[in-house]
Amino acid sequence: MADALDWQSLAETLNAACERPSDETAEPAIRAAELVASTAGEPPDELSDEDRDWAETHGIPPDELVELACRSMKCVAALSPDWHERLNDLRYRLGDVAAA
Repeated sequence: MADALDWQSLAETLNAACERPSDETAEPAIRAAELVASTAGEPPDELSDEDRDWAETHGIPPDELVELACRSMKCVAALSPDWHERLNDLRYRLGDVAAA
């Protein structure tokens, strides 16, 4: 599936989580945000081989995409305390990227 992804499809997925935050839009947005963080040099401890390969071949993400990933994870985290806790690490890593 990662082969079909590009910056635009990641942006569309992240936008959906901002515009319509729900459990349904959250999971794909989290994966998209993880790819953004990974391409920017902040991968999670566990990343699938497929996603790692994708991140290594797509270079640095545009600044606007990093900002969108931060915003979308804020929207998802607001869904519930469980989402908030689950996304702490990812939001921290995206914040580091955005501040760089």
